[in-house]
Amino acid sequence: MSFGSQNPRPRGVPLGSLQELLKPTSLKTSREGDSLVVRHENLISRVEVTAPANPELDANKISAIVTIKTLLPKDVESLLGPPGMTISLNILATLSALYREQNGLYIGSRLTVYERDDAWNMQVPLLLLSIIAGVDTLLGGIRRVFSKESPKGGYSEWTEGDFDFIRSYLSRLSVCTGGGLGLSAEFGLKTGEFAAIGGHRNTALWEMSAEQPHPEMGGGLFCLLQLPYQFSDQTKLDRIINELNNMEMEPHDLPPHFGAWCRGRSNSNPAYVSFLPNALHSVSGIGVNFSIWAMARAHWADAMLITMGAR
Repeated sequence: MSFGSQNPRPRGVPLGSLQELLKPTSLKTSREGDSLVVRHENLISRVEVTAPANPELDANKISAIVTIKTLLPKDVESLLGPPGMTISLNILATLSALYREQNGLYIGSRLTVYERDDAWNMQVPLLLLSIIAGVDTLLGGIRRVFSKESPKGGYSEWTEGDFDFIRSYLSRLSVCTGGGLGLSAEFGLKTGEFAAIGGHRNTALWEMSAEQPHPEMGGGLFCLLQLPYQFSDQTKLDRIINELNNMEMEPHDLPPHFGAWCRGRSNSNPAYVSFLPNALHSVSGIGVNFSIWAMARAHWADAMLITMGAR
C-alpha cells in the first residue's frame, strides 16, 4: 500500500486506511496535507485532522481532532428554507448535523482522539459511515419529507439481547427502564436529582429504539437525548441549537459528535439525535458507548445552556 509523500497516519489518525476503504465505493478521494477530500456526486466533503485547542488534560491527552465537513451549495441552502427550518430538519440526522457557519450551511461531524485510547475498531467504522452516508441520508430524508415520498422502513438488526446488554451497564449509572426493542434512561444533571417520577426536574432523558426506522436509511438504532429546558421563544431555541451544533465542531474535549442537536419531542426543548445504521450493529460495544457519550453530552450541554441563560 503506497501513499506517496503523504503521511498515512497524521497525528495517529489512519487517513490512509480510510482512503483505502473508500476505494470500492463510488466516491473519489484525494489527499491535501492532513486532509482527505471526498467527492460525492454533487458535493465535496473534507475529512481534516487537526491539533486540539487544549491538548493537556488531567485524565488524558488529546492527540487529534477529526472533523468531516461538507459545505452545501447555495441553491441547496435556499431550498432548505430559513434557519428555523434547517434546525427542525436535524431530527432527520443520522451521523451528521446541519449547522451554519459564516460562509454558509454545512453538514458535519467530529471525533476527538485521545493518546491513551485504542478504539479504532469503533472509530474507523463511525468515520467511514459518516463519510459515506452522513450527508446522503440526511439530505435523502429531507427530500422524502418535502416530496411526501414514503419512508424506506425496514427491520433493525438490534435485538432484545442488545438492549438487555446496554441496560445492564446503564442501570449502574442511571434510572434505566424498558424492554423488548427499546429502553430509556434518565441522567441526573444536579446533585440528588435522578428521576422525573420522583419530582426531579433536572434530568436528561435518553431513549434508544430499534422500532423507529430512518426514512432514508431504513432499519437501525434510533437514539435521542432530551434536555429538560423549555423555551417559549422558538427563535431563541433555534439560535441555541445552532450554537450547540457549532460548538460540537470545535477542537475540544467533547464526546464524539455523530448526530445533531435539534428540537425535542415537545418542539420547545433542545435534543440530540443519532441514528446508527445496521452496518454498525456488529461494532462491539457501540450501543453502550453511545449511551456513555450521551451522558457526558447531557452534562456538557447543561453547563452550556446555563451560560446561555437557560433556567
